[in-house]
Amino acid sequence: MTAPATHDFDMLDPARWAERRKRQLRAWKRRSQLIHRMRRILPMTIAGVLVFLTGWVLVKGWLTRFGEAHGGAAIHMTNAHFYGRDGQGRAFVLGAAQASRNNSDIQLITLDLPLLEFNADQINPSRITARHGAYREDTHFLSLWDRVVLVDGQGDTFNTDRAVVDTTHAVVTGWSKVRGVGPRGTITADSYGIYDRGQRIVFSGNVHSIINPD
Repeated sequence: MTAPATHDFDMLDPARWAERRKRQLRAWKRRSQLIHRMRRILPMTIAGVLVFLTGWVLVKGWLTRFGEAHGGAAIHMTNAHFYGRDGQGRAFVLGAAQASRNNSDIQLITLDLPLLEFNADQINPSRITARHGAYREDTHFLSLWDRVVLVDGQGDTFNTDRAVVDTTHAVVTGWSKVRGVGPRGTITADSYGIYDRGQRIVFSGNVHSIINPD
């Protein structure tokens, strides 16, 4: 014979039934209170997370800008001079009224009133001047712009707007109009290249020249 279930006895005993109902009611109240608290706490938690994330984005952006502003701070040098030698061991000197090295790219040096001298240890060195320039120590390339003037050891002067100097090979090139004046005459062109430390000059584009008679 199968014994009756416990809850069946509770239903037959009014006292037990009442106690059981009280326990169920207390459990239901606890669940109801928990759900009520969760409904209040959950939106507040979500709002707090959103505020934190928004604040972190703002703080991170500020830290990035702060790092860029300070990490990229320039180091300035007045009356700067850099000494070097080309691929064949011949000396050159690069000077500037102002030179600035930026920490965000330590290989780059920006120059105000740069002056470059090739064959610096000879009596009549070739020289190039400009109002502005930039020198890269990793490639040994010098970029010059704004009133670029090239003077070679034979007294020839070339005026142009831009020039790029490969200091390793002593080569000067420019893709801007150039005008040259010297003892042998005058010449104008759209672009130019100076090779072999001034021994060979190539002019291209709308070349016009006047040769002085001997």
